[in-house]
Amino acid sequence: MVEEILLADDFVRQLISVGEVDILVGIPSFNNAATIGQTVLAVEQSFQQGFARERVVLVNVDGGSGDGTREVVMNTRAEKSSSGRGLTSLRTEQRVVTQYGNAPSASLAMRTILAAADLLRAKACAVISPATSNLTTAWITNLLEPVYRDKFDYVAPLYNRHKYDGLLSRNLLYPMSRSVFGQGIRELHPSELGFSGRLAGHCLAQNVWNQEDIQDAPEIWMALTAISSDFKCCQAFLGTKERASAGTAPDIVTAVRQNVGSLFWCLDAEEDFWMQRAKPEAVPSFGSESDLTSEPMNLNRQRIFELFRSGVQDLAPILQTILATETMAEIQSVAGQSEEKGRLSGDLWARTLFDFAASHHHAVLNRDHLIQALVPLYRGRIHSFLVEHQDSNAEQMEADTENLCVQFEKQKPYLVERWQAKA
Repeated sequence: MVEEILLADDFVRQLISVGEVDILVGIPSFNNAATIGQTVLAVEQSFQQGFARERVVLVNVDGGSGDGTREVVMNTRAEKSSSGRGLTSLRTEQRVVTQYGNAPSASLAMRTILAAADLLRAKACAVISPATSNLTTAWITNLLEPVYRDKFDYVAPLYNRHKYDGLLSRNLLYPMSRSVFGQGIRELHPSELGFSGRLAGHCLAQNVWNQEDIQDAPEIWMALTAISSDFKCCQAFLGTKERASAGTAPDIVTAVRQNVGSLFWCLDAEEDFWMQRAKPEAVPSFGSESDLTSEPMNLNRQRIFELFRSGVQDLAPILQTILATETMAEIQSVAGQSEEKGRLSGDLWARTLFDFAASHHHAVLNRDHLIQALVPLYRGRIHSFLVEHQDSNAEQMEADTENLCVQFEKQKPYLVERWQAKA
């Protein structure tokens, strides 16, 4: 149900004038005037090429841009197709723009898009980032078709990436969520995704939108909600994911706080589901298999290890309250070795994360401080990953990822034991 307080009157009037639709594409924005025009054109071309007979709408939800982003959305026009159709139907122009606030909010942007989808009774929806510089019409179609044609409820993207890109997903979000929730979604916090109107309505109705832990990463909550509520999930290959520029990508501390905080909160919220979850199930995937890109990428391995080592030393009193005694001793042993020899194994990393998740559940200390204490240990895991895969090809990388997931799955009983133990 759409809460009236959520949507501005002008936005509601625009939506009512559109009427019910088959397809909705939402574009959250904030100061994206330089790139959003191309995004709008890609959406329009996708509508023309893949959904020519469907009722379609593009919804731009803006966080208070000061660079004319909203005006670009409304004024960007593509050449009409041979049928004479752009985003115009017989009834009205299917393009809606609203400002939901005076500052960007991932949670409020997503909630606004879900509310629009619910009000318009959209069958298939996608969220597209205007910052994706290499977006193509195929990306949008590949996110929408599994929902509209094949009746899936949630579509996560698959990308080609550099082997040192997406390290948080590969080393933490994917193996942990797969082992705990029983379905392996590679991109748990994507900038592009697809979903059904049915899932939109379900998520909109949940009383979670004021929870601080999901404000910055509602996509993680949405994916895990889809899994734990038995919605049909799949993945669709989109293409090469270009890395964010240094000025737009969050720093490692912010990334861990946002992503891990949301993941840990979901473990608490869906405890009844994952405690009973058996062996993980494969998630159907559409399109080509993801591959590795070859552009140069340099990371200071020595610096990463030194930050791991100093973090373990400086945070030892805090880590001792979070980690099991044996786990703490093993981590200190790794930190005491040379940079060339120090390795945080998959088994040790799994137990480390499960110790943190259980301690987060028991609130052994301030939860934000707890998650920040994970950062140096994450650096230790990334250092190990860089050492082990400096010469790895795509096949070897995939085998290693699968082995890491297996290590997490083997350790799930350990998580349950720590979770159920008295604080």
